[in-house]
Amino acid sequence: MNELERSAGNGAFRQHRKPVDQRALYDRFGALAYGIILQILPQSALAQKALMEVFSADNLPAFANSPVNPAIAVIRIARAKALELKDKSKEREAARPEPFSVNNSYSPEYIFDLSFRQGYSFETISEQSGLSRPELVKAIRDFIHVFRRS
Repeated sequence: MNELERSAGNGAFRQHRKPVDQRALYDRFGALAYGIILQILPQSALAQKALMEVFSADNLPAFANSPVNPAIAVIRIARAKALELKDKSKEREAARPEPFSVNNSYSPEYIFDLSFRQGYSFETISEQSGLSRPELVKAIRDFIHVFRRS
């Protein structure tokens, strides 16, 4: 039994998990993670620090062994680390745009920017813009579809 091992106690099968090679994950997803981080932290020194934190994160092996696509796990961790570093550097409060539009026009790209890159919650964006949560989700989905085509 290569991949499966019979447990001694209850006769159930248990799948072996391969140990995660964080360097291999870095080689495979480093550029992706760095691109995500740079969208949130445009300063290369902070972005590189966040990148190193992504691939040395304690929870990366858990994500990599889950049924979730490892790329999605890397994106989630990269975004979280970048927002965390942005908070720590106090830059977020000083440079944070208010989630409102001068002409009350909210483009899908602007909604995506507020949510993904700036870290605003849907509740905050909804309160400031007057858009409902389903409208926000639709705007983000529209942006992603347009972005994929280009």
